Amino acid sequence: MDNIIAKKLHYYKQLQKKLDAYNTKASSLTFRKHILERQKLNNYQNEYDKIRGLLSQSTLRNVPDLKKRKDDLEKLGAIAVNSIR
Repeated sequence: MDNIIAKKLHYYKQLQKKLDAYNTKASSLTFRKHILERQKLNNYQNEYDKIRGLLSQSTLRNVPDLKKRKDDLEKLGAIAVNSIR
């Protein structure tokens, strides 16, 4: 009788370890996705701030290209902000 109980106990311990591993993996993936989304948003924001700084200087020759890129980043940044949950 003790042998049967020991086997069942071992089975349930193994099952609990598998469930814990699955939950750890799922939460790790969620955390990684969140970090990557924040990193993408920060990259867009940094590039946008850099371009705004360059546009504030009046000695640049390629201002139209920078304004176009600034507009593109605004669109991308808006999409990134809306997709974060």
